[in-house]
Amino acid sequence: MKFIPVKERENSCKITGSTLILPAISIGNVPQLAVDLLITTLNLQRIGFLEDENVIPVAGVNEHLTRGITVAIEVYQSDDNKWTVIQQRATVIKKKWHNFAENLLAFIKQSQFSKIILLSSADATRRVDIQLTSLPLRILTTPSFPNDLSERATILGLKTLEKISNDNYALKQDSDLPKIPGGGISRFLFHKSQQEDIPLIMIIFFAIEGDNTQDAFLLANYTNSLLNLLPQQEIPITKLWKTPASWNYLF
Repeated sequence: MKFIPVKERENSCKITGSTLILPAISIGNVPQLAVDLLITTLNLQRIGFLEDENVIPVAGVNEHLTRGITVAIEVYQSDDNKWTVIQQRATVIKKKWHNFAENLLAFIKQSQFSKIILLSSADATRRVDIQLTSLPLRILTTPSFPNDLSERATILGLKTLEKISNDNYALKQDSDLPKIPGGGISRFLFHKSQQEDIPLIMIIFFAIEGDNTQDAFLLANYTNSLLNLLPQQEIPITKLWKTPASWNYLF
């Protein structure tokens, strides 16, 4: 995986020490839609692209429907270099997800981010009873993730993803991890982050396929509440977040 900076931002961007927010390609595309909201509302600037041979190469009109193009994986950043956000707009080539995950992990380690926020989603139809009577979100944190943010997640009502007793989905090398059906590379990336002592929290949204824009608002809102990305305001979450013009053509 190769990072290619945008020329006009090459001298001003600094990813070392920043917080990385990235989506996993998972059911309902909720993480990607939530990242769309973060990029647009926070007015993040594109600082470069990630090139990886395991991702389907695509190009199209940018999300604001203005001049310029968008490509498979783009990297955005806040003006103060505090927040770095990856947006992945294309899926991984079939049977290449393992290679992609390894390359992504190598990029994360090389870039030396202060912490990682991985947004994911899981198949809501596979929930058990205890998961039906609470928030449709769960978290998983690696041991090295900052305690203050882990405690804040608990205060927000975000529970740790339950390990189901009859979990036959578990892999031999990470049998202690709960399953994340429909979660793409989430589980593998979390397992590797544990092994590599990378400070990572995964926020998982229970979703089904369909119009998942409202789910994206909720996931973005909890991400904001955890990280204090925006000033806390007593307004509806659909008014708090700005949507890109490309959302007009989702359906």
